[in-house]
Parts: sequence; structure tokens; C-alpha cells
Amino acid sequence: MVEIAAAVSLASQTFRVLKQAVETGREMEDMAQYFGKWFEAKEQISEASMYAKNPSMVKKLFSGGSVEAQALEITAAKHKIEQMEKELREYLIWSGQTQFYDDMMIERRKIREMRLREAQRKAENKKFMQDVLIIGGICILCVFVVFGGLGVFLANS
Repeated sequence: MVEIAAAVSLASQTFRVLKQAVETGREMEDMAQYFGKWFEAKEQISEASMYAKNPSMVKKLFSGGSVEAQALEITAAKHKIEQMEKELREYLIWSGQTQFYDDMMIERRKIREMRLREAQRKAENKKFMQDVLIIGGICILCVFVVFGGLGVFLANS
């Protein structure tokens, strides 16, 4: 799973760079790589949330952290990212770059919807494969126990 703290750290660093760039009058087209990094960090947090909502059976049984701690970490990260995004939007609007922001949001929605569907599919596939492997392993173990017990029983008879 994605390390949420690392994603928030990356988002915070790129946010500071973008904020400073807007304050100094730079055009956002020149800062596209930083916007890309910021949105990648936001996407990582969304992926972490998706994996938390769709854990495998093994993860449900043997995860070390509490559900509450995981939920708190994801929720705090989401709120921080939302606040940063709101501030970036306001900076762009106040600096006269509204059209850039609107175009970016339209393109972002298209790409995000496509990636979200793919991430959901991957999470479901991963969960299914882990469950199949664990259940298969348990079944094989049961077969060995049954036939081993049967062998011992027949050997003693």
C-alpha cells in the first residue's frame, strides 16, 4: 500500500513551490511538472483510501494497525489535500489564470475517471487472488492432514 505520510509530504512540498511561483507572478503553464507531482500525491492518497476500503481477507485478519488509526490517517490526508487544492484554485483565479485552471480540471476529470476505474479493478483483482491463494493453501493443508491422519490410522491398524 502507498505510504500516506510520504504522499502528504510530497503534496506539501509541491504546494509550497506552486504557491511561491504564483506569488512571484510565474505562469502556471511553466509549473506543469509541479502540478503533476501534486496531483500524483493526491492520487496516491485516493489509492490508499481505495485499498483500505477493499482489503483482502488476509489483511482483514492479520493487519497490525487499528481500523480507526488507518481511517484517521486517510481522512486527515484527504482534508489537507482538499485545503491545498482550494488555495491553489484561489491563487490561480486571483492571478488571472482562471482559464488554465478550468481547462486543467476538465482534463483531470477525464483522466481521473479512467484511472479510478482501473484502480478499482486492480484492487478487486488483488483481493480475489490473495483470497484464492489463502483458501487454496488451507484446502491443500487440510488434504495433507486428512490423508496423513488416514495413513497413520491405516499404519496402526
